[in-house]
Amino acid sequence: MSSRDTILATLRANRPDPAAHPLPPVAMLGDMDKGRDRFENSLQILGGQILMPQEGDTLATAIARRFPDAKVICSAVPDFEGTIRIEEIESPQQAAATDVLVVRSPFGIAEMGSIYLSEAQLNNLNSAAHLTQHIVVILSEENLTANMHTAYLERPEFHTANYGVLMSGPSATADIQGVLIRGAQGVRSLSIWWE
Repeated sequence: MSSRDTILATLRANRPDPAAHPLPPVAMLGDMDKGRDRFENSLQILGGQILMPQEGDTLATAIARRFPDAKVICSAVPDFEGTIRIEEIESPQQAAATDVLVVRSPFGIAEMGSIYLSEAQLNNLNSAAHLTQHIVVILSEENLTANMHTAYLERPEFHTANYGVLMSGPSATADIQGVLIRGAQGVRSLSIWWE
């Protein structure tokens, strides 16, 4: 057993019982509007987009129109084919070669225009959500929650996932002069497809 494994085993063995030390109640704060309009406005402020279907569009045709040069389209959902399945990607290097990742988010947060992803959606390849060029997120309007407080209280994913990330649009950075650059250090675009 390595030193790392010994340390982690010791920490796990001596972890306090959560039932003996319950978390304090979380107050419901802020605006409770969990509507689609609020989500879309917040998402677009942060550089995210809505993948708007045209008449007769499927997800595949909308992706082909939005990303005409995409060669590698990785699917992390059973109902979309793509050119490769996420289960076939074996390394972060392969994930970095992905043009478009299609994934389903269990919920979104209207106040922040954020979507949540965990190892459950990413097939334990968490780097895929950060190394791909573009990400298309399938989201149900029924799975919107108002804010972080309601997400923490209402969504079991916060308490069951080993890894979780909230994404609000593409990666972005700004220099000291306030020049905003999107897609500089990660995903270049984040698009929502409503189901």
